[in-house]
Amino acid sequence: MIQFLTRLPNDRLAPYIRMYFWAKDDNPPLVQRIVPNGEMGLCFYRSNSVTYLGLGERQSCLSGQFVHYQDIVSNGGIEIVGAHFTTLGAHLFFRMPLRELFGKTLSLSDVNDEGLVALEEKIMAASDCQGCWDLLDAFFLKRIVESAEDSLNIRRLQRAIAYGQRHLSDAHICDVASEACLSERHFSRLFADMVGLSPKDYLRLQRYHQTLHDLKNANRTAQESFTEIAWGNGYYDFSHLSSDFRKISGYSPTQLLKESANDDDLVGWRL
Repeated sequence: MIQFLTRLPNDRLAPYIRMYFWAKDDNPPLVQRIVPNGEMGLCFYRSNSVTYLGLGERQSCLSGQFVHYQDIVSNGGIEIVGAHFTTLGAHLFFRMPLRELFGKTLSLSDVNDEGLVALEEKIMAASDCQGCWDLLDAFFLKRIVESAEDSLNIRRLQRAIAYGQRHLSDAHICDVASEACLSERHFSRLFADMVGLSPKDYLRLQRYHQTLHDLKNANRTAQESFTEIAWGNGYYDFSHLSSDFRKISGYSPTQLLKESANDDDLVGWRL
């Protein structure tokens, strides 16, 4: 049986880190599926390594943005600890444009960051999850001091993201860029650097998650159909919704509802 715990970060880190997490499963399923949600994560596998299909074996990793699912194969029991960032949080801590991490899940030794390698050693040696979370807090607080926060562009992107989320069914990138007071070209580049994927792909993932939420909570007594929910979230028809769901999650809408029926994941990215 899986054990799952979370902790909020230091208040200073709250705008950038959604939560720290810890999970342990002595007998995990052979394959676990991760579905992207437009936010990045840092993971340390404290027992056995895992294999990201198509990417290779990982003991610890920094996960960039993806627009399709990842399958992870366990190599025995799993104990994982890590940090889940907010949409605009990760860019402050890692010394590269996040567009460079798109489609990649890098071993920490490949990130070219000595601080992350040192953190990995400490996390692996910590006695429990609380000790790991304290180490993460200390690491990220130090990075906050060392980093120059781009408050103007953060505010611009916050406005743009909020606008996009209010208009998921009909948002156009030119309108979202205007909300940030930037040209579409400048906005798209800034967004990719600070979030890690294009604005179009980000909005696509948000629409997927909103639609899945609506499907799970549909009023079946009112006979609210899949097609009506598809239209309400900006899909042309149910076929368009089904195609997008398969590309992002690997499942049809009906299959996904079944697979995620008992999913209590707080951040919604694991099946």
